[in-house]
Amino acid sequence: MKEPITFDKVADIYDFYVKVDFDIPFFLKETEEFKGEILELMCGTGRVSIPLLDSGRNMTCVDYSKGMLELFEKKIKNKNYKVNLIQMDVINLKLNKKYGLILLPFHSFAEIISTDLQIKALQSISAHLEKNGTFILTLQNPKTRLRLADGITRVMGKFRIDENRQLIISYTNQYNETDKMVSGFQFYEIYDSMNILIEKRYLEINFRLITDSELRDMIKTAGLEIIKMYGDYSSNSFEEETSNFMIYTLTKR
Repeated sequence: MKEPITFDKVADIYDFYVKVDFDIPFFLKETEEFKGEILELMCGTGRVSIPLLDSGRNMTCVDYSKGMLELFEKKIKNKNYKVNLIQMDVINLKLNKKYGLILLPFHSFAEIISTDLQIKALQSISAHLEKNGTFILTLQNPKTRLRLADGITRVMGKFRIDENRQLIISYTNQYNETDKMVSGFQFYEIYDSMNILIEKRYLEINFRLITDSELRDMIKTAGLEIIKMYGDYSSNSFEEETSNFMIYTLTKR
């Protein structure tokens, strides 16, 4: 049976290789007029959260990984941020509070690996969204993402950890038509200053991509509707054959 990604296994090295920031201007823009408390789900180590907090946002940030949240907490130690970090699974979200703005960045929703659980998560999120509130959901476009789910091993890159260590990451994943899952591994090799291998790890990767039509059916069960949809973080329109992303602004009437 396929299992969700266990990010605790790589939490201590995650920030050395996940350095993307292409979506930060988008989230800064989308949140700049909102004055209330923002709920960010599947927040990880704060890649999106911290730039928002730096800009004065008031946030509650939720993730199921204890290790990722511990790293997030270390990064903001002694900072005067308005933030509350909570370890909780979005599938069983119970915060006893509603929010006017909810974010789910970095296409992480696909890490919920069954349709039933994805629907349950959307219902759980909807229960925490104020009437006429905004929920921004980001997804990868299966049409373009699946072109790389071909079983070929690729190098992600080489990343400096410190003066004496560097990290090389490779990955492979493949699409299974039967269960509609992309599954594979990320391989981590850490070398010393003499290029001698000193540590190896692997992380099992499973995620379930969602088509636009599937998402539209799912959100109906959660009482949500689409206000806007983009195909990238520059707010260009979605093109099924070429867009890398599906970025939704949802609301609850």
